[in-house]
Amino acid sequence: MESRGEVQEPLLRCFPEPEPSSHHHEVDSRLENVLNDTNLGYVKRLRLASWIELKLLLPLAGPAVLAYFINNCMSLSTRIFAGHLGNLELAAASLANSGVQLFAYGLMVIS
Repeated sequence: MESRGEVQEPLLRCFPEPEPSSHHHEVDSRLENVLNDTNLGYVKRLRLASWIELKLLLPLAGPAVLAYFINNCMSLSTRIFAGHLGNLELAAASLANSGVQLFAYGLMVIS
């Protein structure tokens, strides 16, 4: 059984403090070093800087791009299926998809 002192202790003190890391500073300095290196050609500097930026942005933007792609594929498949049913059904499915996407976008903006 836990003592009363342990129960009232804040949760944040239970976790160890993170060690200071220079990883983020290392990436920033690498990008600056590549862009300021005049010994490299312009195209090579641009390619190396783009690669560093891509490695930083892919974990952040990758899930959003994947969700957008899946959303568009589902919308397209719904319209194809509704198009086989008839013109009125295709129009209804297109309006419904547009309305749902607009509602989802509005929720995303509000959040």
